Amino acid sequence: MVNASGTRIDGERAGDRLLITLRGSLDAMSVEALQTQLYDMTRVYDLIGLSVPVRQIHIDVAGVDFCDAAGLRMLVAAHRVAESRQATCHLLAPQPHLRWLLRATRAADLFDGL
Repeated sequence: MVNASGTRIDGERAGDRLLITLRGSLDAMSVEALQTQLYDMTRVYDLIGLSVPVRQIHIDVAGVDFCDAAGLRMLVAAHRVAESRQATCHLLAPQPHLRWLLRATRAADLFDGL
């Protein structure tokens, strides 16, 4: 799914794991639409997998080329969604600029493996 700013979000479910792939910029122009899509995606996948709830949310951010404070808030919100569902949230393959932002703001502490 591509939003108006050209940022792309895709999702795939395998058992109790939801893989969300983000590509493009996580900024004030894209984050509201992305957050809505992310929330809708977790709800849809919960409905599809009624017998097996999502317990792991993996967010592949390898294709994220820019992230500002609004994008960071969206990633933290994704973590909170996971927590509210008794699920874990993992960020996969963050680029150096995103890894730096996460560490500088201590948001890295929320995500396993950073």
